[in-house]
Amino acid sequence: MLFVYIQHKRLILQYRISYKCFIERRGSGIKKIRNETARLFGYTDELVPEFRSARTEFHTILMNMNYNMDGATNHVTDHVTNHVAEQDARIESLIEFCATPKSREEMQDYLGISNRGHFSASILRPLLLEGKLKMTIPDKPKSVKQKYIQG
Repeated sequence: MLFVYIQHKRLILQYRISYKCFIERRGSGIKKIRNETARLFGYTDELVPEFRSARTEFHTILMNMNYNMDGATNHVTDHVTNHVAEQDARIESLIEFCATPKSREEMQDYLGISNRGHFSASILRPLLLEGKLKMTIPDKPKSVKQKYIQG
């Protein structure tokens, strides 16, 4: 009985506030969102806002009018291709640099990489696994005297 009384009070309060024009009437926000979105530059029918509701939640999905996909794929492909080519050139120059035995520190300095873990994980180990570099002391991979030479 108390719950019904509180619900009734809430409805009366909501009615009084809306009657005094403190809040909009229910549902008018959806219409405003659609109208204002339609006025934006770049709006197309594919970019209509979506409204989804469930019993306990309400979702509004707005599309970005300023995001243009034309040419984006080509730009990303070119960028990645250039980056991979640069990385391959760096690796090839490192392999040539190791014509004579070099320590890990010397190789890092040559490439300008200061992080030992990153260098070991992303450059040194793959080159060892591919056989492009070899250890001078294969029995002691963690030796301080360890050096690497072309495979």
